[in-house]
Order: sequence, then C-alpha cells, then structure tokens
Amino acid sequence: MALPQKLAAPSAPAASPPPPLPSADEIRTYANHLFEQRGCVHGHDREDWLEAEACLCANIPKESLRTRLHHHTQITERAALPLVHHGRS
Repeated sequence: MALPQKLAAPSAPAASPPPPLPSADEIRTYANHLFEQRGCVHGHDREDWLEAEACLCANIPKESLRTRLHHHTQITERAALPLVHHGRS
C-alpha cells in the first residue's frame, strides 16, 4: 500500500534586505543641519544626533524640511506636553 505523498509548501518570497544604516558622517551632517535650524543653540547635540539618525532611517531629506517638527517626532513631542484643562471639568 502506497503512502500519500506530502505536498510541498509553497516557498515564501525572499525578504528584501533592510536598507543600509546611515553612516556617522551622514548623521553628523544632518545633525549639524538641525543645530543650525535651531539657531546654533548649544546643549542639544545628543537630541540632534538621535533625530538626525531617525530622519535618515525614515528617508526624510533635510533639504525638503522647513521646520524641526518632522512627522515621526510630532507625536512624541506632543505626548510629552501636559494636558491643559480649560473651562468646566
């Protein structure tokens, strides 16, 4: 008596490799752009570096930006603000 043959599962398409991470030079250049956008105010270097890294990973070109509020940072910045209750409670 012959055993039923197992059907081969369809192979999943190969996942594309993740995009390359930005280099330190690219992050440094972008962070300097953010520093200049802020009016060259010192003391935010780590913040600028992390934001620059996030923007580069999200493919947000610095040349197209007019403000520091990028779409991926607005939510966290707004969430950090305390709620203000107006009028009746």
